[in-house]
Amino acid sequence: MFTRIATSLLLILCGSVSAMSPPLVAEKSCREHPQLIGKCFNAHGRLSTYNGNPAVRLWRIGTKRVLGVSEQRFSLPGYCNIPEDLSQQLKGENMIIGDFLVCPFTRARPREMQLMCIESAKNVVVNKRE
Repeated sequence: MFTRIATSLLLILCGSVSAMSPPLVAEKSCREHPQLIGKCFNAHGRLSTYNGNPAVRLWRIGTKRVLGVSEQRFSLPGYCNIPEDLSQQLKGENMIIGDFLVCPFTRARPREMQLMCIESAKNVVVNKRE
């Protein structure tokens, strides 16, 4: 009898605790971000971290153009501006060369860094920065 009561109380307690915990929601991808101003496009380049803002930048190889990954101004809860695996690979003094699918938050203007987010990366090579 005591075992049944204890088991019932335990089940009720576990059920109420799980009902109070927030559900796990996967972050939406960059492509779904509501503040995008244009279509996503491919960019072959070198992704690395710098001092200043934005800290994560993508240099388009073969150009003088640098794109900035916005992690403050266009940061919204529930949206991912850079894939987690790329963030982990950038830790330390690494740089990533690859083909990136990027989505713009701002228009391209001369002598101004365009802000964007990264949807995905292919043909990735990770190197130590010199």
